[in-house]
Amino acid sequence: MHTSCTQILMIEDDETEAEIIRNFLGESGIRCELEHVKTLSGGLEVLKERHAVDLVLLDLSLFNAQELEPIYRVHQNFPTLPLIVISDSCDRSIALKALKKGAQDFLIKGCFDGKSLSRSIRFALKQRDQRLELECKNNTLNELSEQLKLAHQELEKLTAIDSQTRVGNRSYFNEVFLSEWNRQVREGGQLSLIICEVDHWLEYRDIFGPQAGDQCLVQIAQAIAKTVKRPADYVARYGKQEFAILLPNTDLAGATYIAEDIRAEVLALGLPDGSVTKYDPITVSLGVASQIPSPRFAPSLLLEATEQALYFAKKRGRNRVQVYQTGCSDPDLHSNQTLHWVSRLLQALEKDQFQLYAQPIYSLNSHKTRQDYEILFRLTDQPGLACAPGLFLPIVEQYDFMSRIDQWVIEHLLMSLDKDQRSESHFFIHLSSASCKTDDLFDFVGQQLQYYDRPAEQFCFEVTESLALNHLSTITKVSQNLKSMGCQIALDNIGSNMSSFIQLKDLPADYIKIDGFLVRNIVKDVASRSIVESIHNVAKIMGKETIAEHVESFAILHHLNHLGIDYAQGHYYDRAKPLSEVLAN
Repeated sequence: MHTSCTQILMIEDDETEAEIIRNFLGESGIRCELEHVKTLSGGLEVLKERHAVDLVLLDLSLFNAQELEPIYRVHQNFPTLPLIVISDSCDRSIALKALKKGAQDFLIKGCFDGKSLSRSIRFALKQRDQRLELECKNNTLNELSEQLKLAHQELEKLTAIDSQTRVGNRSYFNEVFLSEWNRQVREGGQLSLIICEVDHWLEYRDIFGPQAGDQCLVQIAQAIAKTVKRPADYVARYGKQEFAILLPNTDLAGATYIAEDIRAEVLALGLPDGSVTKYDPITVSLGVASQIPSPRFAPSLLLEATEQALYFAKKRGRNRVQVYQTGCSDPDLHSNQTLHWVSRLLQALEKDQFQLYAQPIYSLNSHKTRQDYEILFRLTDQPGLACAPGLFLPIVEQYDFMSRIDQWVIEHLLMSLDKDQRSESHFFIHLSSASCKTDDLFDFVGQQLQYYDRPAEQFCFEVTESLALNHLSTITKVSQNLKSMGCQIALDNIGSNMSSFIQLKDLPADYIKIDGFLVRNIVKDVASRSIVESIHNVAKIMGKETIAEHVESFAILHHLNHLGIDYAQGHYYDRAKPLSEVLAN
């Protein structure tokens, strides 16, 4: 209840009617000041000049009651201002229209007195106060939400940075490296990599102490960052005394030139101090390799080639740049890498050295409350490192043991879920080509769902566009079998070939996951935006929902909302995190 004086503006052309209202207000017990104007234009002028008006009484007898134009004009210009309409008409339809236009109440002349007018005014003011309070709370929540988002982004930056040298850390380097590799696969650009190791660093630390050793690494990291100047280039701490420099759209000659600059810059630091002459100076050995990324090669081949070049740089005397000469597509290197990864993954299966990760997929339709997650796995056979499968899948996916890894993922996901708490969540699980070619998958999934008592509708299995195209009849059969038990199917990486999308129209998929390369470019590239829109429109006609991958900014999200995309996932929301952490929260 208002104890202060309420400022009321009455728009009424009849002085007698105005006096009646004034008397009613005097009887009402409301402490108020009434200002009376005879025209709508005069009333609007008063409202524009004075911000202290609490409520408007508007007589519709001045106007064409059917059009309700005055209500619209007052409400449009002052949407938060309570408005009570007074009219000669008792037409119910007019009253309903007035309330829809923004009026808080509709009073009929001759049918109300001071008490009913008082109740109407108090109710209108109470509604206003509740609305203002709610808006204030919403604004506060929005501000807190924005602060939390900024804090989260800062926290993510910290988790991506090596705390000692303040350049990227190894885990985040793996993410950036894979992302850049995939981008260059799409764009046909060249990707170069430098890995450098600090020469004699262990001896330096032993002689001058751990603190001096740490400061030495900081100075070298700063020297490298100073040399590598382009925004797209990326510097990270690769090992204890190693740094990696990723150079997109750079050929071998350009990368070699940068490596020589880094070597000279580190040598110019003059470590240890010039007064100490009996110890070896701190230098760096650098390996350089370059590749035009292709789906035929694993990203790990470029890493292996660069590490081999670094090995020869150290073997030949250190403080030098060594280029990998034969190219990362060298058959011998490819064969060695394949054997390396096959052996490493088989050992990881035996020793249970995998970990499940989850990345949320958010509905862009506010009425959907179910939480979706894409399930990913990481190889954790090396302490402190979680290796993403993108590094090795291209060269081992055809091997039979990949179906065992898929089964490991499915079983450990079901094992991790709490039946009571997670029943409303929905999980997307990747399938390798090896799993899709075996008859064991259907039986295995059915057995696991029964054993862990999970509803099949809670799981969606993903197959890539290329896999579906190359084995259409097989994937169709697998999809039909999984859907027959209640699971859903998603087509991943759709968009690289529009004609292929048409070929896959009869595949019984529930979701279409739009390729991240297209999604990342929808802000700046009209063609990418049009393709995304076309995919979405065709998917809707086919009765499928769309998921946009690699949503990395609010601008991208804004365009996706405008296009009507159903779901979005990406680093704008959250990075993939260990499943145990996601479920705990």
